[in-house]
Amino acid sequence: MQEMKEESLKMAMEKKASIPELFYTAAYREPIIIAIMLQLSQQLSGINAVFYYSTGIFESAGVTQPIYATIGAGVVNVVFTVVSLFLVERAGRRTLHMIGLGGMAVSALLMTLTLLFKHINSVKYLSIVAVFAFVAMFEMGPGPIPWFIVAELFSQGPRPAAMAVSGFSNWTANFLVGLSFPKLKEWCGPYVFIIFTIFLIGFLIFTYFFVPETKGRTFEEIARGFAGSASTSATAPPPEGAVALPVSPNKEKVPLVGVKEEDKPTEPSSNA
Repeated sequence: MQEMKEESLKMAMEKKASIPELFYTAAYREPIIIAIMLQLSQQLSGINAVFYYSTGIFESAGVTQPIYATIGAGVVNVVFTVVSLFLVERAGRRTLHMIGLGGMAVSALLMTLTLLFKHINSVKYLSIVAVFAFVAMFEMGPGPIPWFIVAELFSQGPRPAAMAVSGFSNWTANFLVGLSFPKLKEWCGPYVFIIFTIFLIGFLIFTYFFVPETKGRTFEEIARGFAGSASTSATAPPPEGAVALPVSPNKEKVPLVGVKEEDKPTEPSSNA
């Protein structure tokens, strides 16, 4: 308990970091890039395109009462938000985020198929399942997880600035998706969700390679992981074909034998 109090006091005394410092300070640069990418993965997943235009999506797929399907999507959203709270400490943040991204990518492909084959009567039920699965997978991963991880990547000093940058990235992407989706739907037709599928697969790959698991780890352990990767890259061997220059040997003073005293070089005066 005493150690926790000391650690809390130490973190409270930590110097606050500004937003520019997050990008030009080596210790913060990689975490803030991860934080931004996680927030973009939330909004560029296409979730708000589904929420804003779900009624139109159901109509396009041939659903006769789209308003009820839209209400059902909202219910699924609430239920799986609660479910994710119980899973986040069991499965881990990174794992849930990857499951959510992968599930949303599959659901987006299913939505594309329902829009392509909407003339088949049974496909309208598949469109409802696809949208419900899309929303459920979002609430399992990309919905809550970015905020969990961002808060755990930074200590008290840089955390306010990091949360501000993350929030700005999130709402900017939200605005762009809401603004551009009607035009994208007009241009791409039934293939509009392929765009989000590509984004989802890209964010899944990024999460797999770059996002650390923060479950059960202290900030110091997470920071050491970033410091370790930075030091590894700094001490990497020279590229193949590079020629290492030989180290110059230490110069030794050799006594001048047989030289008159007046001919010896004089040492520079220290008083000059």
